[in-house]
Amino acid sequence: MISIYNPDYPGPVYCQPCFWSDKWDPLQYGKEYEPNRLFFDQFKEVRFRTPKIALAGFRRVNSEYTNQAQDLKNCYMIVASDQSEDYLYGNWNAKSKFCCDCYAVEECELLYESLNCKSCYKGSYLEHCESCSDSYFLYDCRGCNNCFGCVGLRNKSYYWFNQPISKEEYKKRFNEILWTKDNINKFRAELRNLEQVHPHKYYQGRQIVSSSGDYMENVKNSRQVFNARHTEDISYSQDAWRVKNGLDLTEVAFNEMDYELEGVGYSSHNIGCSKTWNTSQSYYTDNCFSCDYIFGGVSLHKKKYCILNRQYSNEEYDSLKTQIIEQMHSSKEWGEFLPASISSFAYNESLAQDYFPLTKENALKHGFRWYDRPTRDYKATKQHNEITGTIDEVADDISKQIVSCKTQDDTNLKKDYLSCATAFRITPAEFQFYKKMKLPIPDKCFPCRLQDRLGLRNPRKLWPRKCMCDYKIYPNTAKHAHHPEGACLNEFETSYSLDRPEIIYCESCYNSEVV
Repeated sequence: MISIYNPDYPGPVYCQPCFWSDKWDPLQYGKEYEPNRLFFDQFKEVRFRTPKIALAGFRRVNSEYTNQAQDLKNCYMIVASDQSEDYLYGNWNAKSKFCCDCYAVEECELLYESLNCKSCYKGSYLEHCESCSDSYFLYDCRGCNNCFGCVGLRNKSYYWFNQPISKEEYKKRFNEILWTKDNINKFRAELRNLEQVHPHKYYQGRQIVSSSGDYMENVKNSRQVFNARHTEDISYSQDAWRVKNGLDLTEVAFNEMDYELEGVGYSSHNIGCSKTWNTSQSYYTDNCFSCDYIFGGVSLHKKKYCILNRQYSNEEYDSLKTQIIEQMHSSKEWGEFLPASISSFAYNESLAQDYFPLTKENALKHGFRWYDRPTRDYKATKQHNEITGTIDEVADDISKQIVSCKTQDDTNLKKDYLSCATAFRITPAEFQFYKKMKLPIPDKCFPCRLQDRLGLRNPRKLWPRKCMCDYKIYPNTAKHAHHPEGACLNEFETSYSLDRPEIIYCESCYNSEVV
């Protein structure tokens, strides 16, 4: 059984068929509330003795190796995704197919190593792009096709590193490319250099109103939100899509009127819930599905009026709920999220390690648990540096090989890539994808590739800055209406720190140059 819970997890974990079966009752693991004890201590008892589902998801066809996902077909190693097909290695993806190694792509097809893209088709190494096709190594481009190595273009065709060329010349250059890892790294480095001399908008995204944060789309009246799409009136939240009226949210979708949630979807009017779906009017739940009026519930399904996994009548529930909330106010537990000390996961097993990485020493210093993963002794049958050249030079038996991960070659890299699998396989579907896209076999395992991909995104932190537009740092192509000369006076909060090399513009100056 594959599970998100490590082998040392102290509680029972069920596979999906067993978890959803009628052969067990989560109420048998409940307890009576004790008013003389802290609520979180009592919740911990129920949390660790009630069976958990190994991997959560709904309506998945041939997609067993996925978590917190639904409506998938032929997907492998993806999380927090929905309505996708033939998708390999990724997270926060929606309505996409035939993609591999992507992050936060929506309505896309045939993409590789791309992030924060929408409505793109057939491309590799795209970042923050929309409605682009047959393009490669793009950054912040929209409506482009047949473009290569470009930054900040709009509705262009046949551009090569931001220079227009003829259709014939473009095809000639493109067909001459040898898609080896060395050449790909060279193109990516050239793109990074081009990024440094073009202005960047102070946030990634579009259509925001009275909001702050980064990676936002169609966001209104929201403060300090990251990876947010179609949200309104939320604050201090991350990975929030289609959410209204919420505060302190992480990994939520299709929610309304919620506070302090993690991994919750299609729910409303909840507080302090974790990994809960289709639930409303509930408090401090874990692994609950299609429930209402739950307080301190674990692994409940289609239940109402339960407290600490014990069934009550409507009247009994209301009375005891009021008592517990009063006592939680006194103990200062009420309104706080479930403490890290009773988490089902150690710090380095959680997404916190992806976005706010800590060493073991620092994690323990801050009171977090740390999971010492058993030493992995995979015997590589093929060294990564033995797989050179193009995909056409790779033998068909590559899917039977165990390939070493590049990060294991260097002591310092080992320290940087703490989640490294040390070795990996290429699945048959993955191999066919690389052949179709004419891409070389990767030299890193999936966790290391994910770490590199997340490293391309700005940190989830904001700094106060001024617009850098002054007609000197960058040769503007037009006079900006709000400051036709001299320096722009606009100020903002941005995820670009003061020591970053990029040219950071306010939205007005950026639009004058790019849109």
